[in-house]
Amino acid sequence: MRAAIVMTVLFLMLFSCNFLRKSVKVNQGGAEGSAYQDTLPIEYVKDKIILPVRINGKIRRFIFDTGAITVISESLFREMDYAVMGEDHFYDIHKNRDTSLLVRTGAMHLGDITFNQVPAIVYDMKSPPWSCFQVDGIIGSNMLRDAAVRVDLRDSLFILAHDARRLSNNMQGAREMRLDRQSSPHVHVRFDANHEGFFLFDSGREGLINIHREEYYIMKDRISLELKRQGYGSEQMGMIGPGENNRVYRIELDSILICGQNIHNPHLEVTPNVSSIGSQLFQYGKVTLDYKDKRFCLDPYRKPMEYQIPHSRGFGFSPVIKQDTFRVGLVWKNSLVDSLGLEPGNPILRINQYNYADSLEQAFCKSFLNNVLKDSETLEIIYQDQDGDYKRVKLRRKD
Repeated sequence: MRAAIVMTVLFLMLFSCNFLRKSVKVNQGGAEGSAYQDTLPIEYVKDKIILPVRINGKIRRFIFDTGAITVISESLFREMDYAVMGEDHFYDIHKNRDTSLLVRTGAMHLGDITFNQVPAIVYDMKSPPWSCFQVDGIIGSNMLRDAAVRVDLRDSLFILAHDARRLSNNMQGAREMRLDRQSSPHVHVRFDANHEGFFLFDSGREGLINIHREEYYIMKDRISLELKRQGYGSEQMGMIGPGENNRVYRIELDSILICGQNIHNPHLEVTPNVSSIGSQLFQYGKVTLDYKDKRFCLDPYRKPMEYQIPHSRGFGFSPVIKQDTFRVGLVWKNSLVDSLGLEPGNPILRINQYNYADSLEQAFCKSFLNNVLKDSETLEIIYQDQDGDYKRVKLRRKD
């Protein structure tokens, strides 16, 4: 059961860790000292920023996720015997609910900066996808709520300080940033004069922008947009489990302003999930989150910023893991996969040399880390149809 609920989207890695706490105050603890600054190296793996964190004299690997609260693995909890604050429920992006221990961490060192007494959820990190990253937890926004952070993906640097003025000389262009009850940041997005708002900035989610379906219905008659594709299924999974199958759309706009910076011809996903900006933003420029003074800055690597279409979109479907089985997740309408009859929920036994029926976790991590959907020009898939019959199909990339 525990292994099943942490399974998530393979290859595209659109899993997210948005926790919606109901009763426990997670904005406690923090950095020791009133003045600090240090720079950490970034390990960028599958669109996830991984940071080195020293705990109990050992370097651990933590994912930096602005849409989450802090998380530690069950194994790290057993090793450190952190003080338990209690047990409470939490929610993922689909409002799936689970319960977990909430603990108060001891000293966690990010470079020479020590964080202490930070509330964290205890969760199993030894099942896919976490086992592929070999991480011990997540650095969430509640831990950094009094700090300023700059992510420079081009130079693989993560800079942390007590004052944003130590991070950038370009904070004059910063815009308002709003924090929710778990200190996750929400930043300004402007589509045109007729539609704008604040979207969650969720560095744990792949992609550029996801728009909640109801927001799309409001904006589609107000602004100029092009409907590119329609699909059905479940492309994105939360920490606890998958969402229900739903209609998904992909739209293209002429441009979009994120905190005053223009991105031309962006493609946006429309789903039932919360409107958010994902980790793809790091590829466009240096990102500064001034939690303390509630400001956000995007410093482009180049201008104009042209939208970069992900290479993984060429096969017409997204796979997921559900109930310990690798399955078809989302199918795009009028794609080859759609014409061949694959439907959401169909079990997938094999893709190319990766056999998910014999060794799900091993095949998951190998195919994920080897970029089979992003780098392969052809796929040979063995799956089961709705009647339980085994089918073999060959697909060629079509961008």
